Amino acid sequence: MARAVLTFATDGPDALMYALLKGAENATQALTLVLRSTLAEPPWWLVGADREGFPGNDRMLERLFIVGTAKWGRRVGPKELESFRHALTRWRDRLLRLPLGDYGALAGMMTHDDDQWIITPESPCWPHQLTDLAIRSDWAPPLCLWGMGDPSSLVSCEAPVAVVGSRDANDYGRFVARNAGLHAARDGHLLVSGGAMGTDAAAHWGALAARRERENGDDPDHAGRTVAVFAGGLDHRGPARNLPLFDAMLAERGALVSEMPPGTIPEARRFLLRNRIIAALSDVIIVAQARHRSGALSTATWAAEMSRKVYAAPGDIDEPFNTGCNRLIHEGKAILLHSATDIGECCHPSHLPCEPGGGDEPVERDKAAERDVRTADPAPSTTAAAGESDGDDRGASMVLTAVRSCARRHVPATVDEIMRYLSAKPATATVSVGGLHALLGLMESRGMIRMGDDGIVRLRSASAAR
Repeated sequence: MARAVLTFATDGPDALMYALLKGAENATQALTLVLRSTLAEPPWWLVGADREGFPGNDRMLERLFIVGTAKWGRRVGPKELESFRHALTRWRDRLLRLPLGDYGALAGMMTHDDDQWIITPESPCWPHQLTDLAIRSDWAPPLCLWGMGDPSSLVSCEAPVAVVGSRDANDYGRFVARNAGLHAARDGHLLVSGGAMGTDAAAHWGALAARRERENGDDPDHAGRTVAVFAGGLDHRGPARNLPLFDAMLAERGALVSEMPPGTIPEARRFLLRNRIIAALSDVIIVAQARHRSGALSTATWAAEMSRKVYAAPGDIDEPFNTGCNRLIHEGKAILLHSATDIGECCHPSHLPCEPGGGDEPVERDKAAERDVRTADPAPSTTAAAGESDGDDRGASMVLTAVRSCARRHVPATVDEIMRYLSAKPATATVSVGGLHALLGLMESRGMIRMGDDGIVRLRSASAAR
């Protein structure tokens, strides 16, 4: 929660905040010190906060900023220190807009009423290649990621493939994008792109087609996943014409992610910053089609800065749709993509999608998701309710996942539906109806769910649980 709140304070990637966190013990300490000159006492949920230091001055903050900047390979002079002080003022102004004293309201705001999960670098689902965004001291990796869908998709492939290009791609561009996504997913690779019309949508539909090819044969989970990265908060995901695509991605173990909290408007400047996330997540970037001033060229530039492999599809020299790709190839900034149906040379060997920690069971994925801020509450009773007790955490995590699965499919989460979901999972196939009723009773007593008079199981929101 501290990382989510600090992200809200910066309103975007901020190298000054990243330097502060490098010097601090953790995000809780950083947030505590930022609030020192703003509040009379720290919010109760900031576990471990130094309450005797309230109110206080900013000497410790500045010291940690200097230490963190030194760890990052730079020295702090008077100019940098003055910039940090101005940034502190901006951060504090934004923090005053939050209900810091009401954890339930704050958690609801930060997770869009439990509709989104949050992961941090401590999560087993965190894609650590994002650290490459710190190779330059004026860049900043995200402090955390907001998401919908399956967070394990982010670590399902060691070398993901990104497909980017123009929103107004023609038939040729969409053909390249769709086939690149299709063949990448057939080989088990994670497909990464944005959420726009044109190239992005074609690439995602291609990856989904690879999964559906297996539905009538072997396990569709053997095909690669697909992830869309957004410039604003996920409650502003769009365009509306792509909503069926996003729903299909969520249903097929894909994910929608953003470095920005709910409520953030996807302004034009955020799309260029979003492109660095796409580039950092990927090992290979394929530019399917791009005009001379396409945003896809921004992604290619970020990728080159981080030593990623960039491929570009050539096109007719008299078509403006192809100017950007042709120029990348001409200037030696991209390798010529010689085929849209054979991208084996671009990627690492085919594989099965990985699970966090290298396990094969989807249960581990669900446990990882439940450990994050979607159900986080520092109170001991609610921590147990988040599914972390040793005895029942596996079954509780699977039940929570089953309820969310019903919500995504617009099916009432009855005991029969939950049993049907659990029976299809190898790890819980032997659960009896009696055992499920007992587990549901335990989860209700812990405040994780509530059983309605209509027999439908519903998740408890953070505010309701309190």
